[in-house]
Order: sequence, then structure tokens, then C-alpha cells
Amino acid sequence: MPRTSQGPYLRMAGFALLSVASAAQAQPNGTGPNSEFSSPWYLGASLARAHDSNVYRLPEALGPVSDSYTTASLLAGLDQPIGRQRLFADVALRRQDFQHLSELDNNGYGVNAGVDWETVGQMSGNLKFGAEKSLASYGSPFVTDPTVQRQRNILKERTFELSAQRGTMANTLQPFAAYTYRNTDYSATAFQFRDNTRHGLRAGLRWRPSDRLMLGVALAEARGKYPNSFLPGGVIGSDEYKSHGIDLLGDWTISGASSLNGRLGYEKRSYDAGSRPDFNGFNGLLRWRWQPTGKLMFTTSLVRDADDTDRLLPATGTDLTAAGSRVTNSLLLEGTWNATAKVSLNANYRYSDRKLVNPVLSAVGTPQTRTGSDKTRLASVGVNWAVTHNVSLGCNVGRQTRSVDSDLSYPYKANTVSCQVQGLLR
Repeated sequence: MPRTSQGPYLRMAGFALLSVASAAQAQPNGTGPNSEFSSPWYLGASLARAHDSNVYRLPEALGPVSDSYTTASLLAGLDQPIGRQRLFADVALRRQDFQHLSELDNNGYGVNAGVDWETVGQMSGNLKFGAEKSLASYGSPFVTDPTVQRQRNILKERTFELSAQRGTMANTLQPFAAYTYRNTDYSATAFQFRDNTRHGLRAGLRWRPSDRLMLGVALAEARGKYPNSFLPGGVIGSDEYKSHGIDLLGDWTISGASSLNGRLGYEKRSYDAGSRPDFNGFNGLLRWRWQPTGKLMFTTSLVRDADDTDRLLPATGTDLTAAGSRVTNSLLLEGTWNATAKVSLNANYRYSDRKLVNPVLSAVGTPQTRTGSDKTRLASVGVNWAVTHNVSLGCNVGRQTRSVDSDLSYPYKANTVSCQVQGLLR
């Protein structure tokens, strides 16, 4: 039976949306978009309703399950310059309720906070912390039991970044260094072989021969650990890995309407306990942005992502195109049209080809190294309407499909539709 009560978070979000709308009506002119005063903080809420035709991303033979769900979020943020420094923070508290699959109901959050810093001299950089808790995306490779595939699986991820550089864009040579940390944790036992902790360090030099061209080179080192790996001998334990490589960087402003940037790297990675095969290969990103008019923007990206490296694309909650893959080759097409000052349309397409290596134990207790591949396609179109300075509406429809050439992952088809209302008090 579908449930009629959506919980306190939904009531809180609804009340917050009404409060934002009322406060926006009562705001004095001095806080409007054309005012000289601009608040450094915001408070708000959003309420979204969505439907997914294949929640667990299963093939037809295993009985796809569709459901609708509601996501309520309370939002807060800060963007405050302090002299040469800038503090920023974005926080979201989320409650997700499914209409029928109540076992998937969850509370989540997203935090992104940090500081951009600059000294009196020519040193600058940033420090950033991130935390995320959400229902993990389904469609994972290597999970061949449909009962396991339907388990509730909560993903927690924490990240930390610290970077420093000497010089500004006006300097011809600009040395830089960056440290990154990422910890990923899954609640479902069947997915914990992907729990991972990673520390990375990059240092290099950027060269700017002109204000339209940047070239650079960086050395990269990383250390990481899988605490729940399938080890030789039929046991589950920790496997540490280390890698080193080199990156070539580039950023070219071709014209006022077109720019090209990218990164090409070569990495050599080895595992101490042999739970996964060692890796030697290339990864990289090439992105072209084109804005033919003031209202149109197109972005085309080619990505070759190797698992355990710095993420070349941000993780999303809608797909697992990179997770568990030795190498993922992707094409991304994105387009935005600002039809009016308040209405914008967007369209996105993503094609990913994953090379899979099975990290599970064989019957005799040794890690298997069977390989395979799958191809995932994601397409979506959406519209956003800024009703007022404080309130916006948006809807999105999408389709995802996957084809496979082995039993290391599932083929599936899924259609999604969602609409959201958001109110922000600034």
C-alpha cells in the first residue's frame, strides 16, 4: 500500500518554502537584485517529486521495479570575502521517501565548505572540505545476485583538498602543489569491496606565454587502501596500493566565443596484496566550450578515467559509469539555451565505455581476473524557470540504457522524470 505520510522533513521543507516566499514578499527594496547591498548568506528549501521506471537498474528478466519518491531539502550557504580571503559554504539536509519501496527511505546531507586564501605577496590557494551521504546508485558491476542488488546501500564520502601556488595569471611561470584526500564507504556488505581511502599529491609548473594560453606539467603521487578486498587464500582483508605518474596541462582561449582545456596523464599503479591487477596507462580530459551567442552555450568533453585516480569528472547520484571500472572512456555533450531572462532549457548526453576487471574470489580462493565491458548511455532534457528572485521551478526527463558483453554487469533500461521547486532567501 502506498504511504500517505511523508515524514517531518517534508513538512519542514514545505513550511520553509512558504516562509521563503513570505519573506521575499516582505523584503525591503534595499535587498533586491539591483540593490548595492548583497547578503553573503542564503537560507532556503527545495521539494522534488520524481519517478523512476527501474529503481534497481535490473534487466527485464529479473523484474525491474518502478517507484515514485519525494526529496525534501533544507539549504543554507555562505559566500563572504574577508580582506584578501573568501569563506564559502553550502549545506543541504535531505530526506528521501519512496512511495512503495519504504526500505530505501533515507536521510542524507551534502556539505561543501572552505576558504580561498591569498597573502600580501604572490602566494594563494584554497582549502576545501566536502561530505556527502546519499542512497548509492544502483547498476553496480560484479553484483550478480538480484537479491543483493536490491539491498539498501548508503554511500558516505568525505573529501579534503589543499592547494597553493606562487604568482598570478600575470606571471609567466607559476609553480603549484596540491594535496587531496578521499574516503568512500558503503553500508551494504556486498558493496564494501569498493570502500576506499586515498591520499594524493601533485606538484608542477604552469607557463603562461600569453593571456590566452597556459601550458603546464605536474608530477603525481598517490597512496590508497581497500580495507575489504578479496585476497588470495579465500580471505577478505586490506590491500594497499601506490601510484605515480605525470600530467600535461593546457588551457587555450581560441576566441571570445571558444576555449579548449585539458589534461593528459600517464599513471603506474601497483597493489601490495594482489587483490586487483596492477595498472599502467593513460587518463585524461579534453573539454571544448563554445558560446556562439549570448544565449547559447555548448560543452563537449572527451574523458578517459582510470579507477583510483583523481576524479576528472564529479561524481553524480544518477549513474555508475566509472565505479568499479579499470578504464572508462566517455563522451559528454551539454547544451544550454537561455530562452528568456527567466527561462532556460538544457540538454545532456553521456556515452561511457567501461573496461571491467572482476575483483572477486574464485572457488579455489584466488582473485579472478576475468574481463569484460559495458556501454552506458544517458540522455536528459530539462527546463528551469526563475519565477521570482527567490523562487525557481524546474523539470527534467531522462533515459538511461546499458548494453554488456559479459556477465560482469547487467544490461538495463530506465526512464526518469522529476520536478522541483526551490526557494532561497538571500
